[in-house]
Amino acid sequence: MKKISILLAILMSFSLSDILAQKVDGRISISGFQNGQTLKEATAVDLFKSFRDGTYKINFSYKADNVGKRGLVVFDMKTSVRYNGKLISETTRSNWPWLPGDMFVPIESFDLISALQKFTFDVPSANVREIKKPDSKQYARETDLPLPKGKYEVTLQMIGKPGSDFGTLAPARFSFEVK
Repeated sequence: MKKISILLAILMSFSLSDILAQKVDGRISISGFQNGQTLKEATAVDLFKSFRDGTYKINFSYKADNVGKRGLVVFDMKTSVRYNGKLISETTRSNWPWLPGDMFVPIESFDLISALQKFTFDVPSANVREIKKPDSKQYARETDLPLPKGKYEVTLQMIGKPGSDFGTLAPARFSFEVK
């Protein structure tokens, strides 16, 4: 009898965990980009402006079950950028809460623009020049430098917080070329 009770308790715990498990169904996508297109924006700042003005959009949609009263889910926002096949940046921003539904995600949620800006500074280029700050002996790098020519691949991911049952949504990937 004791063995049957233990077996019954184990079976019920598996059934309850399935019933109470968090479930998120959703996706993230990019609109306005055609993979491999030549980018008309010459700088990271111009690319930021195009996202801000709606030329390119990050779309996010999800439905959530059993995740609290409001369906609030906390995601980590992961950005990976490759240049000519080589990983140049991989960053994660933690603890971004999102409510269910269809929405646009601001480019600032990810580290794409800052990764491209930093890469522009790090790549040796004839375009990089030191400029003197007004009324100062200090020098700073020019901030409006063109992106290095080449092929870029970007992956944007929204990863459910560790310990949640729903895991990672399929990432949004896009690529572009700077000529």
